[in-house]
Amino acid sequence: MISVGESNAEPVANSHSKREAQSRAYEVPDAANSYPEYATRRLGAFVRAQLVAGIAIYLIAWIGHLAIEQPLIASQLLVLPVLGMIFTTVATWRTRSSWMLGGACLLYIACAEAGVIVNALSWTDGIRTALPFFVLIPVVAGTTLALGWDFMLASGMMLLAPALLILGHGAPVSLRIYYAMYMLIAFLMSLVSNIFAVRFYKMNYRLERQLRAFADIDELTQLPRRRRVIELAKRIIHRCERANLPVCVLYLDADRFKSINDIFGHDAGDRALTLIATQIQEAIRPADVAGRFGGEEFIVFLPGADLQLGARIAERLRKRIESIKNFEAVISVSVGVAQHIKGHDIHHVIQAADGALLHAKRTGRNRVTLADTPMRVQGVSPSYADHAAENSAQDEDQGATAS
Repeated sequence: MISVGESNAEPVANSHSKREAQSRAYEVPDAANSYPEYATRRLGAFVRAQLVAGIAIYLIAWIGHLAIEQPLIASQLLVLPVLGMIFTTVATWRTRSSWMLGGACLLYIACAEAGVIVNALSWTDGIRTALPFFVLIPVVAGTTLALGWDFMLASGMMLLAPALLILGHGAPVSLRIYYAMYMLIAFLMSLVSNIFAVRFYKMNYRLERQLRAFADIDELTQLPRRRRVIELAKRIIHRCERANLPVCVLYLDADRFKSINDIFGHDAGDRALTLIATQIQEAIRPADVAGRFGGEEFIVFLPGADLQLGARIAERLRKRIESIKNFEAVISVSVGVAQHIKGHDIHHVIQAADGALLHAKRTGRNRVTLADTPMRVQGVSPSYADHAAENSAQDEDQGATAS
């Protein structure tokens, strides 16, 4: 283990307001970070089931008509709409893009409407036969088009197609009005279904985000909890390994925290943890991830930082916490620093940082200690790391004097 002495390091990151720092934990990338992504993930299976069911309904109706009478239009033309429906379904079967899924629904509806029109023109008294399908399409689609823009465009298509067929058909005016009334009823039913379905989806979306925030964010410090930190850290390590960049871990523990609780009370202990968390959030960079790892322990993952840069950041953070003034006693932390070894499990670097933290605790507290295991694996001796850290501190002292 290598202990790092105090240094006049320059700020590694610009300070942020407390509100910005606390909101960072909520703004991390997530699989359903926006409502369109949530709707796509939740409705994807439902939409695909409806697409398959629609194809089956079209084929059943087409085969049934063939068994009854010969169509006036070539069978190849009657098959084209269902081929478009099948292609749309297969092409977007595994998509997770809200735009692609919404566009697929619109294209599917367009193919279905075209199929109804072609079949209506092909069969004797086909207009009467087509009306139930024209009514069915908007009613069914209203519950699945949950993005807003997709429902408006689909409604236009679902009203335009039957309107063209009704106006172009040589039926009495009373019959056209009869058809138009049914289409209006179908549209109003789809509108009501869509409004309530979207309200239900959005309510579930908000509730799921609140539950996830409750499960992932520590209410006291507003930092991610252990499970969320591990999840985000795995993403960081994966990206850095692909880009051949280092990752450093800081493991912090408040010194003599039990005595703070015993002397000043648990409220004071909570305030001390909040102050430490605030200093951590304000000191780290936007790309870094910090979290409460349990009790008075905190952890920080630094993408792109090697062991020496991690030591400088840790030392600056230690000084910031030690300089807290608005508290009943001096608050200090011990910090263990370790660098991730490419190809190793995430828990390996956490254990290395934890071992360095224990060494800092045993050797006097309120200090930063580097885990030398990664240095040995990389073929660099611990003495070199100690020398490099000392040179870094001297360079920072010179820079601070010059400024």
